[in-house]
Amino acid sequence: MPSTDADFGGAPPSQSAFSIGEYTFADAGNLDHCTKYLNQTLVTFGFPASLDLFADDPVSVARTCNGIYSLLQQRQRDIDFRESANEQRQRCLPFIHDTSLQLYISLLQQRQRDIDFRESANEQRQRCLPFIHDTSLLFMN
Repeated sequence: MPSTDADFGGAPPSQSAFSIGEYTFADAGNLDHCTKYLNQTLVTFGFPASLDLFADDPVSVARTCNGIYSLLQQRQRDIDFRESANEQRQRCLPFIHDTSLQLYISLLQQRQRDIDFRESANEQRQRCLPFIHDTSLLFMN
């Protein structure tokens, strides 16, 4: 499992540091640890571990550039996917709303039928009660 950002601790901002807000990931004093962490993380996410920031040869620099380019391409694919998913969701919202509304109306109609049925059964029972009462008097004599 790769190390976490917390393993490297935040350093106070310096001229050679790239900081996000008040937190600094890398500075001149921890570059070796930071590149190890970044390489481990790259491998974990399926990218080549190619960050060789201390290289003098063009091949190593090219590998580093290719790794960064891969990350940028993945980021662009993520953005494109999110935009596409959001557009599809927006197109589907009216159908989802209509379907939900139809289901709700259907549920209300079913409840109304149940209420009508119960009221009808109660009315029928009310109409039959006098006859049942009269019939029970006949058997008492």
